[in-house]
Amino acid sequence: MNMPEAQPASPALPARVLLANPRGFCAGVRRAIEAVEGALERHGAPVYVRRAIVHNRDVVERLESLGAVFVQDVDTIPEGSVTILSAHGSARGVRQAADSRGLRVVDAVCPLVAKVHAEVEAWYRAGRHVILIGHAGHPEVIGTLGQVPAGAISVISQAGDLDRLDLPSNSAVSYAVQTTFAMRDAETLIAAIEARFADVAGPRASDICYATTNRQAAIEAIAAQCDLVLVVGDEMSSNARRLVEVAKAAGCREAVLIASAAALPMAKVLSAPTIGLTAAASTPESAIAQVCLTLRALGCTLIETAGSKERVRFKPVDLDALTRPAPAGSLDDRLAQLRRAIDTALESAIGPARGRDRRLWEAMRYAAIGGGKRFRALLVAAVSELVGGTHAQALRVGAAIECVHAQSLIHDDLPCMDNDDLRRGRPTLHRKFDEATAVLAGDALLALAFEILADEATHPDAQVRAQLVLALARAVGQDGLAGGQMMDLYPPARPSAQDLFECESRKTGALIRFAVEAGALLGRCSGEERARLLRFAENLGLVFQIRDDMLDAIGNAAQLGKAVGKDAGAGRNSATALLGLEGAADQASRLELACNEALDPFGARARPLRDLTRFAVQRMH
Repeated sequence: MNMPEAQPASPALPARVLLANPRGFCAGVRRAIEAVEGALERHGAPVYVRRAIVHNRDVVERLESLGAVFVQDVDTIPEGSVTILSAHGSARGVRQAADSRGLRVVDAVCPLVAKVHAEVEAWYRAGRHVILIGHAGHPEVIGTLGQVPAGAISVISQAGDLDRLDLPSNSAVSYAVQTTFAMRDAETLIAAIEARFADVAGPRASDICYATTNRQAAIEAIAAQCDLVLVVGDEMSSNARRLVEVAKAAGCREAVLIASAAALPMAKVLSAPTIGLTAAASTPESAIAQVCLTLRALGCTLIETAGSKERVRFKPVDLDALTRPAPAGSLDDRLAQLRRAIDTALESAIGPARGRDRRLWEAMRYAAIGGGKRFRALLVAAVSELVGGTHAQALRVGAAIECVHAQSLIHDDLPCMDNDDLRRGRPTLHRKFDEATAVLAGDALLALAFEILADEATHPDAQVRAQLVLALARAVGQDGLAGGQMMDLYPPARPSAQDLFECESRKTGALIRFAVEAGALLGRCSGEERARLLRFAENLGLVFQIRDDMLDAIGNAAQLGKAVGKDAGAGRNSATALLGLEGAADQASRLELACNEALDPFGARARPLRDLTRFAVQRMH
């Protein structure tokens, strides 16, 4: 006789779901999201947002669908663009970098985070070392660290971190707390700080934001009654993760973070008589509502619990700054900003390190840092921006070019070449040090240029890095700088204009062409656009060298920082010797026109390149 198969027992549906109050969005999150929405409504897409405006993927994806573009760094944002800084707060350097790129910026930092920034700066100015209670690497902590010089703040998240601080007990210290830190953990660490140090200053009111405090208190009040606590939030959210920790610490054995209703742990839900439900301050109402709808469909009874009423409202982010045109800045301003950035990059690459010869790196530094127009580096940046490349990558390529340019000048000044005593108003490198050191410093700078280009930090695509290295090798080899220098040293007996321009195209034009080619490689451009840019570069390189020849005839030694009249004195070929001063000026004008014609299809976006062309034609140094 066949017996019927045993049927599994029906799982017991939970009798009730306790809804913690308050839950979900706080005033700071609403304010930040409304800032992005308002900017999109006023200015249209795209609006660039540095980092996630809040830590919730659903929020980010919805704003992306409206036209927001989220980036990791302001260096990747096109110059002059509308830009929002995230609610977590940004380091001072971020705002400075945004301003240097002419971005139209508003800061959506939560006012409570801004309060912590102000406290930290005030304590630093008062001479206190700041102990920041927070999670290292969290965007809010990174932004707070960036308000004061490096080393002025120590970050701790547990007692062991405090024990490892190398600070005497009589140090004057202060403490600040990440706004989304767990309240109980913060209280324990503050007590430990006060026990260790005799002179401790703290904020007048708790740094932990009202929303974090209220949500943690709400889940703490019901956790012990629950068999399961569900926290609706994003894994990225510190606020959400703390709620899970608080629920467990308050007596609930099982607490789970879920992003949406689709992530509900059904086996746990169906076996829990009582469920607690809360949501992080960055969780949208739509996600909470969907979870509630799903639980109700399973037969659960949803019960609102008592909790704090939140009436906090923050003043909306002021979007009026976005209506003002971005400060374009003069070419001199842009060159000055780039000079500072290039010098910083070169200082880092050249500086002293274990095993390096001090005399060599001092010579490299003397040749490469603190002088020069940085014209070629700005050219890379301008072309890269035109075709959608990043400023950070262009800066690295610019630094590589400046290494090669410095090397070429070192060699050009040697007794076996031009035998110059001054460069940029200072003794040439072989006069400051010696000829052997000059040769080796030049070799090291050339090697450093290729090292920079080959490094993954310059571009994530190995093929692009290989193309950059190949293009630079060609620019400095026998078809470029070296070949042009030989043509200059050993010209034909009766050189033609073609011979002269071929020499100058290699000697000076090669690095200028590489700057343009490299900028194009960093971005995205069509074959036709690339051909136009290279045609522009060819003409610009000739303009630059012709102006050099003219300055040798008409320039001021003090302004140029080197001797003048040497070409004529040595009987060397130059545009002025071959064409006369007036003819050289006329040729430069024709080449300037050709440069601008090559840029015509790019329209107003090519203005920085037109500015550089005008500079090349009119410069007096």
